[in-house]
Amino acid sequence: MLLVAVAFGITSCDSIDCSLENQVLCQMGFYDATGAPVALTDTLTITAAGTDSVLYNRGIKTSKVGLPLSYYKDGDTLTLTLYGEHYLLQDDVVIKKTNYEHFESLDCPVKMMHVINGVESTNHFIDSVVVVSPKVEYNNGENIKIYLHTAD
Repeated sequence: MLLVAVAFGITSCDSIDCSLENQVLCQMGFYDATGAPVALTDTLTITAAGTDSVLYNRGIKTSKVGLPLSYYKDGDTLTLTLYGEHYLLQDDVVIKKTNYEHFESLDCPVKMMHVINGVESTNHFIDSVVVVSPKVEYNNGENIKIYLHTAD
């Protein structure tokens, strides 16, 4: 009887190893014209264009951000608003992407990953944007570098 109880105890302790993270983030860093990382001294807010979704709110001394991307659209437009006491600047960053589902196990939910196909921006305070790692997955580092206009 004891042997049967131990056998049931061992087989019933099957653990499900699902990731606790359920959303990947597109990692973006800010740089000056020389390629040195920059911490924005003014306030940064990022919204999803055409919606009321605030993705990043009132960040100060921001040098990088991680933002979610839409699951099924082929592109996202992010509005970056940089403002100080006497000014407000806005730029749009358009991310063109391909989405794919990542399946781990029947016990775990399907996760959406992305491949960045291209990126564009308007140029009020952003000089240029560059894709450095197109795969938006878990723990893959920086995906996009945003180069800012610097004072001459």
